[in-house]
Parts: sequence; structure tokens; C-alpha cells
Amino acid sequence: MRLGVVIGQVVSTVKHAALTRERLLLVKMIDASGTASGEMHVAADSIGAGNGEWVLLVSGSSARESTSESAPVDLCVVGIIDEVVLDGAVAYHK
Repeated sequence: MRLGVVIGQVVSTVKHAALTRERLLLVKMIDASGTASGEMHVAADSIGAGNGEWVLLVSGSSARESTSESAPVDLCVVGIIDEVVLDGAVAYHK
């Protein structure tokens, strides 16, 4: 699992049939303290994450199993993060 911050949405009107019900989000990858790694990815989202929210992401076969129809995805939002505690201190709180 990885951490990310939602920075936008990706709109695609023509896409694989299994992606019809999936929202696509643009996610910036971060570490536990919120420092960006410089990577940005598109992630399928079926839970309703919004801009600026920290999210929990899975990739590979776990991502495909997380979608409604085993869609051909490589990254999927599986949680919206409420809090991150790093070395006993709160690094992020929603």
C-alpha cells in the first residue's frame, strides 16, 4: 500500500467497459510525512475521495480486485486517510 494526495480528476468519455462506473483521479504520491515523491498517477476511485484528501492506494492485482468489475487498472483508492501518526507525533490529521 502507498499514500497519495488527490490533486485532480481525469475525465475519459471513451474507455474500457469495465471502467464505466469508476471515477479516475490524479494522485500525487507522498511519504508518511506528506512529502511528495514527484510521482503522479491515475487511480481508479469507487469510494468518493475528493481533492486534497490523503488516500490509501493499492496496485497490481490488489487494485484490479478492488474495482467493481475487475477492471484493467494498476492503481486504486481503497481508503480515505483520517490521520497519520509518525514516531509518536501526528503527521497528518484531516
